[in-house]
Amino acid sequence: MSKRDDLVQAIELAIGALGPVYRTKADESDLYEASLLALCLEASAEAGGTALLTQDGTTPAGVLHFRRAPGKLWSGNFTHALVSFPDIQKRLEIHLGVYVAGRSKVAHECDVAIIEHQEAERSRQAAVHPRSIKVVAAIEAKHYSTSPGLDVGRSFLGLTQELGDRERSLVYPSRSSVNLAGLIAKRHSEAYGELLPGTPAAARLRSRLDQAVRNWKARI
Repeated sequence: MSKRDDLVQAIELAIGALGPVYRTKADESDLYEASLLALCLEASAEAGGTALLTQDGTTPAGVLHFRRAPGKLWSGNFTHALVSFPDIQKRLEIHLGVYVAGRSKVAHECDVAIIEHQEAERSRQAAVHPRSIKVVAAIEAKHYSTSPGLDVGRSFLGLTQELGDRERSLVYPSRSSVNLAGLIAKRHSEAYGELLPGTPAAARLRSRLDQAVRNWKARI
């Protein structure tokens, strides 16, 4: 079985059937991001949430169809997750490949973003990018066969300055170089090398996301 097939299998076991068009056309990097969305759903469930995978925010998605290129949250008929909690009225949404407005008001792509539902609704209604302050957690995914270089690490740190550095994670399936790990370790953001479905790195990230959601729930 190829790595691509492994990712498809892991995604479909975790969250359901991929649409035939997406299943055929998505490359490994797309599928890697979809597997991270599944990880976010697991973390949300551990934090007490119940997720609805949907295209329209109301009805369940028959099959899953995710973005394969960055886009505006309010455009396109793509699957996202709407997460509800029994003890609070606040809800979350989990999206792949949407733009978020940073501190400078410039839009930046988030490979995976957990966003406050109210902010996502504002984005749809006003056709504006969600504000980074309303992003509970974001993941930058690099599906590289070798460790990302220091240039990727520096770019990621620059992004965290724009989006806020807490609960921002850089993830990749390869082993991390010592230099990259050391660079990221000096900041609040985290790097997760050797992260694939079912690995110890995936469990560590899931735990971090679980706590991020719990902290968000506790904030009034």
